Amino acid sequence: MSTLNTSTQEPYDDEEGLDEIKPRPLSRLTYRILSFNLLVVLIIAMGVSYLGTARQNLITSQLDNFETESYLYGAYISQMRTAGYSIESRDFQDSMATLTSKDNQKFVIYDEKGNVIYSIGKLSARTGLIKTSEEDANLIETVLLYIDGLFSVTFHLPPLPEDTTNDSTLSLLEKNYNFYNIKIGSWSSEDGGLVLTSYVPLIHNGAPIGGLRVFRRDLEVEESFSETRMEILRFLVLAMVMTIAHSLYLASLIGHPLRKLATAAEAYRLNRSKYVEIPDLSDRQDEIGELSHSMREMANSLQKRLSTIEQFAADVSHEIKNPLTSLRSALETLPRVKKEEDREMLMQVALHDLQRLDRLISDISQASRLDAELSRNELLPIDLRDIILPLINTHKDPMSRLEKNSSKSDRVICEGLDDPILIMGQAGRLEQVFQNLIGNALSFAPEGTQVRVSIQNSSDRVKITVDDDGPGIPENKLEKVFDRFYSERPVTESFGMHSGLGLSIAKQIVSAHNGTITAENRKDESGHILGARFSVRLKTAGGYNV
Repeated sequence: MSTLNTSTQEPYDDEEGLDEIKPRPLSRLTYRILSFNLLVVLIIAMGVSYLGTARQNLITSQLDNFETESYLYGAYISQMRTAGYSIESRDFQDSMATLTSKDNQKFVIYDEKGNVIYSIGKLSARTGLIKTSEEDANLIETVLLYIDGLFSVTFHLPPLPEDTTNDSTLSLLEKNYNFYNIKIGSWSSEDGGLVLTSYVPLIHNGAPIGGLRVFRRDLEVEESFSETRMEILRFLVLAMVMTIAHSLYLASLIGHPLRKLATAAEAYRLNRSKYVEIPDLSDRQDEIGELSHSMREMANSLQKRLSTIEQFAADVSHEIKNPLTSLRSALETLPRVKKEEDREMLMQVALHDLQRLDRLISDISQASRLDAELSRNELLPIDLRDIILPLINTHKDPMSRLEKNSSKSDRVICEGLDDPILIMGQAGRLEQVFQNLIGNALSFAPEGTQVRVSIQNSSDRVKITVDDDGPGIPENKLEKVFDRFYSERPVTESFGMHSGLGLSIAKQIVSAHNGTITAENRKDESGHILGARFSVRLKTAGGYNV
């Protein structure tokens, strides 16, 4: 019985291995990374939002109070002017000095034409970071001042004009707030502090006699906002700590396992003759676990293939050595033989050994190329009838092919191919499988019996069986018949007519098509062997889409 197998691997179902690593909209690692990063961004966004809200609330609150105070200041000065107090009078100046005693306010009085007629008070200077000229500032100071400006209470405020005595310049940017006749504004001073300004018209007997502009350096707001900034800083520190922790977590979650896998892969490359254990991370429910599982499967497959190649080389050497030994013996004996009939017999033996070597080398060459050819060629949809029916016709008598009802005299009959059966495969290679199985069955089938090919089709699988009425297969050889160079032929067949690679090649082709091939004996109720049965199971074209 002719046989062979260039690979001892079990059939591998692509979809079983790929089900776990099908593309996902978002991977598990992506979910983890996004969750941490979004949390950090959320914390920073909360801090920035809180900072902006706090800044606006503080300035709005101060503007409310400042507007009321400015109204009172204007009413008080208007009353003093109405009462006859001149700007140069002692009482007026003492009153104004009292109003500016806090050292954070400045008053400027204008006449009806907008000219400054009186000014008193000064604004306090900023403490801490102080702006310097561009020539004197170093890089560190520039960076610190820039960051301080981004998170200062005056971040969105316009700069205070240098000429604060110019009534028209300030009036253009000051706006009405609650009182229709009072204009107020908020500014960023040259040193980065908050300055509030207000303009109140001075009225005497219902007619304007000038105006009062109040400047206030609001240190309370700056201090309150500094406390708020410290709260935000805590948010930022928390976000930084979480980012660092996240980075370390990702390093341990992703970087370290990948480094272990890379190290194992490199060790595997350098130790070709020795098996290297790939770290088992398959318990992780993410892509790295899938990578570890795939790498382990790949390493096991490579190791099996290397073992197969080594065993194949040993088997080839052994199988070729036998006919070579016989051929050498015949040629060495030939010069010493005197009888012509003996010389002819030795020449026949030598010719037989040469033919046997030719078959062996041809089959070995085919088997060695088979893996590469099967991996390169694409599986295409083909009708099973286009493969099996022509094979059956080749075994019919030429005259019986013209007869419609000649199945009783045919050596090979077929059942179950009335309708098209589409499978994914390579037609030439599958034809080689069934040609081998049918030819193998015919060689063991007694004269006058038939070989039966049956097809059973389901939604995703098709089963093809080849039955004969021969002596069957020894029970302990049902798996071994697919081994390389295993050959158990009929007693009527000449020795060396088969290389023992046929069934092994058939198994290799079926495995490459994600199918299976098995051998068994057909038995009656008493256990008597009725013949051998080979079964091939393949996926239908629809089964690849399930």
